[in-house]
Amino acid sequence: MKKRPPIVIILGHIDHGKSTLLDTIQKTKIVDQEIGGITQKVRAYEIIYKDEKITFIDTPGHEAFFKLREKGSQIADIAILIIAADEGIKPQTKECLNYIVQNNLPFIIAINKIDKPNARPEIVKKQLAELNFLVEEWGGQIPAMEISAAKNINIDQLLDLILLLAEILELKYDENKKGEGYVLEVMKDSKKGLLVLGILIDGVLKVGDYLTTSTAGGKVKFLENIFNQRIDQSYPSSPVIINGFEKLPQAGEIFRVIEKDELEKTKKELLEKEIAWKKQIVFNNHETTINLNLIIKTDLVGSLEAIEYLLEKLSKEFKINIKIVKADVGQITTDDLKLAKQTDSILISFNLNLTTTIYEEIKNLNLILIEAKIIYEIEEKLKDLIEVKEEEVTHKGELEILALFSKSSQKQTIGGRVINGKLRLNDKFLIIRGGVTIGKGKIISLEKNKVKVDEINEGEICGLIVQTKNDIIIGDHLLV
Repeated sequence: MKKRPPIVIILGHIDHGKSTLLDTIQKTKIVDQEIGGITQKVRAYEIIYKDEKITFIDTPGHEAFFKLREKGSQIADIAILIIAADEGIKPQTKECLNYIVQNNLPFIIAINKIDKPNARPEIVKKQLAELNFLVEEWGGQIPAMEISAAKNINIDQLLDLILLLAEILELKYDENKKGEGYVLEVMKDSKKGLLVLGILIDGVLKVGDYLTTSTAGGKVKFLENIFNQRIDQSYPSSPVIINGFEKLPQAGEIFRVIEKDELEKTKKELLEKEIAWKKQIVFNNHETTINLNLIIKTDLVGSLEAIEYLLEKLSKEFKINIKIVKADVGQITTDDLKLAKQTDSILISFNLNLTTTIYEEIKNLNLILIEAKIIYEIEEKLKDLIEVKEEEVTHKGELEILALFSKSSQKQTIGGRVINGKLRLNDKFLIIRGGVTIGKGKIISLEKNKVKVDEINEGEICGLIVQTKNDIIIGDHLLV
């Protein structure tokens, strides 16, 4: 048995300073590289402090990424729970405390932002005590350190605490054992192919080893350290990039080194699990008439899980049916577009750079695309889309556009016939083209036989001035 470095997870509420702490520890600029200033993927880093290695796992702070935080807390040996001294305990702080307790995880409280004028570290300790978490200063057994990640105050003392706790835990690994570890994240690289960010917890992993998880397997073609340098083997607690899985494993799964014949035996079982994984996920609310079919493509497996969590939440909040027709890592392809057309699905692209060709095909096929690089943008755009769908379901009238008279940047003068229900002055409307909603607006003037009126009934022809940012063309329909 040999000594292994501690694996430390940093947990805490969004914007309480998790990434800034890592930034200071490594003297790099991780936070500046994050889109929107929030971590959206699991990251793993290895440092050397006082000739000792420490591995840090940084997890996303946004609510939608709770599954990744939960997985991270299962992998770690020690947790640092970071709490902002100027904000105190927040909902995600309590969520993290639950994970720590459930996984019996040794942890340190880092009370951050003590440099702020409104910092109240004693209030944080009082809040913890009210939740039955007593820090050592208050007669408990939980070590706590008051720090400023931004100003580099007491960071060395925090690292000393980590090494002390690791020494007490006596972390070991067996060098003669076959490698075993966790999948932290999965990604597709256009040049290198399918890559897995993993971390060993026991044994040794070598190039040429056969690997399996509960959903995927393969042979290690190459290994890289976190600096993308090729290595021949990896040891416990060091983050490692693995190439060789034939199919996508899932983040959080355990991977094991096995014999070649064992891998062959598991292929049938893996295939059955893959089929189950690819089954459509449906969030049902039987009282609604609103149905959303979605095809989701993202940069990472963890992003998929976050979006699925988000969809389940929105389904309950708006009482609508949501069906995930397909969810996968990687770029949107022409096959995805064909499937979207066949199934009347909305495309979601998260943290991807789409080609001009794909954009053009989406436009030609009249498909709806929701594109974002920050998780809460997905939520906002979906809410807007759901509101549009609700208006479509409850519309009071429908107008077919027969003529165009004039337009400016915000207004258009048009003519049409009411084919269903009635239109009223100041009604808000949706613009429908080819069965797809392309925009919205408001009726600001109505005329019948060149006389201004307040409403137009079914079968009547009218002229109207509308306020909209979208270009209306002959043949469009307005739903009010």
